[in-house]
Amino acid sequence: MTGAALALQKAILAWLQAAPLLMEKLQGQGIYDHVPPHAVFPYISLGQSQVYAWDTDTGTGEEHSLVLHVWARSNGRRQVLELMMLVEELLEALGSNALRPDIGGFHLVNLTLQSSQTRNDELRDGYSGQLRYRAVTEKIEGM
Repeated sequence: MTGAALALQKAILAWLQAAPLLMEKLQGQGIYDHVPPHAVFPYISLGQSQVYAWDTDTGTGEEHSLVLHVWARSNGRRQVLELMMLVEELLEALGSNALRPDIGGFHLVNLTLQSSQTRNDELRDGYSGQLRYRAVTEKIEGM
């Protein structure tokens, strides 16, 4: 049932990494699936994800719940919020794409922000933000 999960993750990473302003604000660092031990702040990391069946009478689909984390030290909460707003704008554009992008044999039916939060993270000596998204994908028949 996780056929589209990897394709969706790759599409989101590619979309965000292709955004010059976001990469500039991340100071050339990155967006990580697995954060390296000495990653330089600020950065974005992929968090928890869940996949649920979303089949219809006419097709096979999946509902995804996924989390992106935004981490920063300098400028603290302000930097986290600015990065979160930029990610929100970028993913809103991806989710509203009239072409319904093909992501590895699946259509992205929708991508919607469900919630966000920020907090002081004493364990990492900085601030973190969390963006929780809901996505629906549908298998492209014949693929």
